[in-house]
Parts: sequence; C-alpha cells; structure tokens
Amino acid sequence: MSQVKQDQRELRMVGLDLYKGVVRDNKKAGVLEPGISKIKSLKFATEAAITILRIDDMIKLAQEQKQGSAYQQALRSGQL
Repeated sequence: MSQVKQDQRELRMVGLDLYKGVVRDNKKAGVLEPGISKIKSLKFATEAAITILRIDDMIKLAQEQKQGSAYQQALRSGQL
C-alpha cells in the first residue's frame, strides 16, 4: 500500500535486515527487489505445488484401481 498512498510514500523502500534484526532503507543498502521477479517466483512455486498434487492424485487413483480389480478378482473366484 505504501506505493499507492501518497502519505506513506516514504515507506516504499523500507525492508528488513535479517542479519542484524533491524528495519532499514533497502535502497540505501543496495537491495532492489523488483515486483516482477516476486510475481514470477510465486507463479513458479504455485505451478510446482499443483504438479506435485496432480502426481499425488494419480498415485492414489492407481492404487485404488488396483485394489478395485483385486476385489473383483476375489469376488469372481468366490473368496468373498
């Protein structure tokens, strides 16, 4: 919001120095973080998470299908 609101404009370059545990002016410290790279990182992380969830769903479906066919075989053979 500091980039939009005029009364908070001086806060737009404020960040954290995690080594010292203080708030600092990132521009003076030479740390520039473009928003585009953050957005791309979030998109890549989201795509990776979705891919992992899809693979997990495929594995679960494959196991259920095997169990279902084993059940059908047991039913046909008269074991149930």
